[in-house]
Amino acid sequence: MSRSLYGNKANTIPITMILINRFPAFVNTFNRRFFTSGYGFRTVMVLLVQLVITCLNPQTALSQDLYNRDNSFRYAQFLFETRQFQLAAEEFERVLFLDPDNDTVKQQLIKSYLLGHQYAMVNRRTDSLFRVRESIPRELAIDYSKALIMAEMNFNVSQFITSNRNLNKNDRLFLSMNNQLMGYEWDKAKLTYEELHPAGFLYDKKYAEIFRQMDEARYKSGGIALGLSAVVPGLGKVYTGNWKDGLISFIFVAGSTIQAIRGYHQYGRQSAFFIVYTGLAATFYAGNLYGSFKAARKHNRKVNQKIHSHIETVFSDTF
Repeated sequence: MSRSLYGNKANTIPITMILINRFPAFVNTFNRRFFTSGYGFRTVMVLLVQLVITCLNPQTALSQDLYNRDNSFRYAQFLFETRQFQLAAEEFERVLFLDPDNDTVKQQLIKSYLLGHQYAMVNRRTDSLFRVRESIPRELAIDYSKALIMAEMNFNVSQFITSNRNLNKNDRLFLSMNNQLMGYEWDKAKLTYEELHPAGFLYDKKYAEIFRQMDEARYKSGGIALGLSAVVPGLGKVYTGNWKDGLISFIFVAGSTIQAIRGYHQYGRQSAFFIVYTGLAATFYAGNLYGSFKAARKHNRKVNQKIHSHIETVFSDTF
């Protein structure tokens, strides 16, 4: 008695691969046009051909029960391992519906939302899955804290890491340090790091580089910039690294001042020429002072943003 070509599950994958390999020209064209995102073309084609096979033989689909708990979990893990975190989270939600008391599924679900940068969903689902925050398991508590930190919910982080019973001392120090770093409380973060450093931790060298960058940061004083521009218009902006703006400020202030002096000598101090250019010179001079002070603050803000971006990158690497 002959066996159906599609009736044997063991034959499904080999047959699928044969069908794909028999059409190289189609494969190459389809790959060039539709799969430029980096995901494996062969994997997608296997799924497509399997779908065709399933449609031709519904009994196979029924016998495999593709949507049961185990198959759904394996598929969710595949999505997670291939870094398709948003899709993985959706699939883990399905698995959790089928197996609501499984802590492993809960942890993978929260991890998927975290790695997918869906921090609000991490907070929402953790709150719904664990009514008592103090008893959230350690790994989940760490992921939950990281999501709170990335969402800049600094006060909530402090409350949670203090109240949770499953976090150890080093966990609390590490999370507190990152909460302080992300919240620009860098002096406090240095003290926390000094307390954590003797115990040693995985990312110690990367955080040491962050604090070294802070110590070597070159900030500009707004008072010095203001004073320099008061003496020589535009010099404060040169001090902050904006030499083009400084040159423009000098030209405008000097030019309007020269014209005001010229008007005074030629037309007198009651003349419109003298009054207009005196007003312009005073306006440009005041703007030069304000602009220099503002330039120093802008420079310092850029320095802080650069350091903060480094902090965020290092912290994200710990996820």
